[in-house]
Amino acid sequence: MLSRYYLCIAVTLSCLLTGCATTVVPSNEYLLMDQEAKNTTSISSDLLNKKQQVAQIQLLPIRVADYLAGNEMVLVSKQGEVFRSQQNLWAEPLAPQLSRITLQALIKRMPNVEWFGSQALVSSSEHLSIDVDTFYGDLNGMVHVAGRWKLISSSGQVLVSKEFVAQGRLPKSGYPALVQTLGKVWFHKVIDPMVKTFSAVDKGAVVEKNNTEK
Repeated sequence: MLSRYYLCIAVTLSCLLTGCATTVVPSNEYLLMDQEAKNTTSISSDLLNKKQQVAQIQLLPIRVADYLAGNEMVLVSKQGEVFRSQQNLWAEPLAPQLSRITLQALIKRMPNVEWFGSQALVSSSEHLSIDVDTFYGDLNGMVHVAGRWKLISSSGQVLVSKEFVAQGRLPKSGYPALVQTLGKVWFHKVIDPMVKTFSAVDKGAVVEKNNTEK
């Protein structure tokens, strides 16, 4: 009995030592960055003038498709096969990350609009909702971003509704290039066209509160 006891202890110690000696592959974590934010031209919003009250828009939490909701970076083949990287991860889940960087980008690009995040409750504001169906790289060096966004009045009327489908080619292989290209596509092919659409919208339609007060 005693010999079995010492045998168990020896096996346990051996397992512990083997586990300690096992090489752990470190993971790389990434954040999307607005690399050209300093060079971004702020649009003097056509939604406003000095006589009008400042427009208020609340960005609702961005929703992503379920297969994009985790921290793993995703590659998708033409056949629809999904590959998830275990060593290359988003530093925060994609949905809250997109919500955060999008709000920052809109504030920089449209400083004449009073923007609110999801934490605030502003019943009198317009609401911007964004749904992301596609946000990944493929096996041929391309990234794909697609979804839709809506600008909704405080009374629930859809003022603008648009779909976006954008692509970009990786300048080189590797996950850092994938992250950089996804960021460029998001800011330059999704956010920038969205801002231009906002500026082209009729002032009376977007700043609904001003019309109702006249």
